[in-house]
Amino acid sequence: MTNQAIAKYQIIKDAIKQQIEVGELREGDRLPSEAQLCQSYQVSRITVTRAIHDLVAEGLLYRIRGKGTFVKGEVITEGVLKLLGFTERMREQNLDLQTRLIERDWIRIPVKMATYFGLNPELQVIRLKRMRIVNRKPFCLSVSYLMPEIFYWVLIEDMEAESLYDCLERKYALKLGAGEQRIQIDYLTDQDAGLFSLDREEPFLKFSLYCSLSDGRPAQFEETFYVGSRYVYEMQLKREITKP
Repeated sequence: MTNQAIAKYQIIKDAIKQQIEVGELREGDRLPSEAQLCQSYQVSRITVTRAIHDLVAEGLLYRIRGKGTFVKGEVITEGVLKLLGFTERMREQNLDLQTRLIERDWIRIPVKMATYFGLNPELQVIRLKRMRIVNRKPFCLSVSYLMPEIFYWVLIEDMEAESLYDCLERKYALKLGAGEQRIQIDYLTDQDAGLFSLDREEPFLKFSLYCSLSDGRPAQFEETFYVGSRYVYEMQLKREITKP
């Protein structure tokens, strides 16, 4: 890339940053296409692509395949290394949390839950589906599958106002024990993606949690889908060199 191209790439970056800072571009706004930016700045496609790529890497923009590039808003960063409920985690960061109950019903135990805990695949469990709204913006969708002998009260408690884990431990005097969490990219159904005003092609970051009580009894399987443009999972790693 020539010095002139480098200068122009930096000019494009600075111009977009300035538009975001002064409010000309706001959260969720779509940028002009790369072809339009090429024409506006009279530069090559590679120069525009480099500028956009850097702004995405810096966390100012995000891309949606087939739709374009958008201004990213507030991002919540976590590095969860202990078993905490969602309400507890948001409370630790002093974030405003609202919960919307989507579904609460009985369902046949998911195969993954039955296999992990070694349970009868014909069992019926309680399903609790909730939308989590953080700082007044849709943030994630959690779907909990709960053992009824432990979480029977979920069917009568106000699960928009109550914390699942707070209720379990403080009101019903049962203690959580260990949990195992797995992270992967996944997609929602059309109906669930519509809750975020997104389509099913938008990838979500899915956290799968298997949780037991302190006495070892299987308690919960939960899948939580986070909007990728609003959530970062961060881990601090320390290298330890072992002698050969």
